[in-house]
Amino acid sequence: MRPRWRLCLEAQPTAGTSLPATDAAALDRLRRFGGATLLGKMIDLFLVAAPERIEAASRARVAGDAEGAERALHSLKSSSAQLGALRMQRLSEQGEQRARAGLLDEVAQVTAALDEELARVREWLLDAREQGAA
Repeated sequence: MRPRWRLCLEAQPTAGTSLPATDAAALDRLRRFGGATLLGKMIDLFLVAAPERIEAASRARVAGDAEGAERALHSLKSSSAQLGALRMQRLSEQGEQRARAGLLDEVAQVTAALDEELARVREWLLDAREQGAA
């Protein structure tokens, strides 16, 4: 019998330890590496792909496809980390782990939290673009 994972959607590693939701330094690194044009394209791609990945994970969960949910969440985890969406990265990792463990009911809770976090990340990325970071 597999151990049950304790569901913690605050996306924090330990109680009482708060990690930042976003990392503006990640955007600065990408801008220095590829310029504002490349960063802008990466933001655009993320804002299109992230909701698609969340939806893919949700569809896979409904279909009982743990591997498909895991793949979608893994992809979202990587792209979130690259753009400094740290809370989204942590949530994606939690969902990926739950999908790998076959805990698809818990994946539903994670995807709901990801939908909410995406709204915050979208606003943050668009604000960063307007302020010249992208």
